[in-house]
Amino acid sequence: MNHVFIATKIGWKEEQEIVYFDSTYYTKEEAESQFVPYEGITERGYPYTGFEFDGQKYHHFKYIGEFEDDNMPHSIDDIWDYILGRI
Repeated sequence: MNHVFIATKIGWKEEQEIVYFDSTYYTKEEAESQFVPYEGITERGYPYTGFEFDGQKYHHFKYIGEFEDDNMPHSIDDIWDYILGRI
């Protein structure tokens, strides 16, 4: 089982990626705490709070859910299919 997050990278493209944590080793809260907040300043001088994990900086992140190993989303489209199918 894995805790799955979708995270939006810092930058104008707003590129998203899937980040997951093995639920054998992390609770949901422990996995969320891996995204460490930091304070930054935009090119235009505006302050913002971002999140950093494993050297990558993100605008924000969202918890999607816990997935079985054989049912893991492998793309952003898989995440959207899951979200829309769950509603």
